[in-house]
Amino acid sequence: MAAFFCEVWEHILTPDFLNRVRQKYHFEEADWIELRTVANQMLPWIRREAFWDRKEYHIQELSRPGPCEPSRPIYECVVMTLGPGIDALQESYSDSGLLLKSYMAEVLACEILQDGYQAYEQFLKKTTGLHVAGYHFPGSEAAFPLELLADLIKDYAPHIICNSAFCITPMKSVVFLAELTQERPSHESSICFTCTDKHCSYRIKNHVMRRDFSEEKRDL
Repeated sequence: MAAFFCEVWEHILTPDFLNRVRQKYHFEEADWIELRTVANQMLPWIRREAFWDRKEYHIQELSRPGPCEPSRPIYECVVMTLGPGIDALQESYSDSGLLLKSYMAEVLACEILQDGYQAYEQFLKKTTGLHVAGYHFPGSEAAFPLELLADLIKDYAPHIICNSAFCITPMKSVVFLAELTQERPSHESSICFTCTDKHCSYRIKNHVMRRDFSEEKRDL
């Protein structure tokens, strides 16, 4: 397991990131300072607890291709988590009646994890030359049933677990299978590309530019 992408969490106090969150989730300009305060309180927990990991995944139903058959897709299991401290911080806000701060923590965590997908793609391209052809989440497709989740995270207990209803703890965690290719995909890869829920409030629009953390200037 590796610490969560520092190029992601190092930018969460920057005006660019905070204004992006403020505009996307329709906060008022007057909320900017409180939004930054919440991000600042989240940061120590992320530094201490957040991590990600990747490992090769073999789909058992796929037999080894013959000499004249095209190669099978390459998959790897990826987990990302911001750790239990963010859950506890958000719960403390709720218990104190600070519902706006609780919601801010929720959407900030969501955006940090979404930036994690892009950092993962950049890491993959830099270290292996491979590209992400698609993201597959347990329960989102018939070929990847929800019951698969328990198997994917079994090696990460007690850091990441799920209950009998397949709810993940810590809550600010994601688990997916990345379908990899040596060819650059013809479409812009996105966690939303294979999702059928077109009305999801977290959906990434096709026109949103992807972030290049390797060239981003930090402004703390």
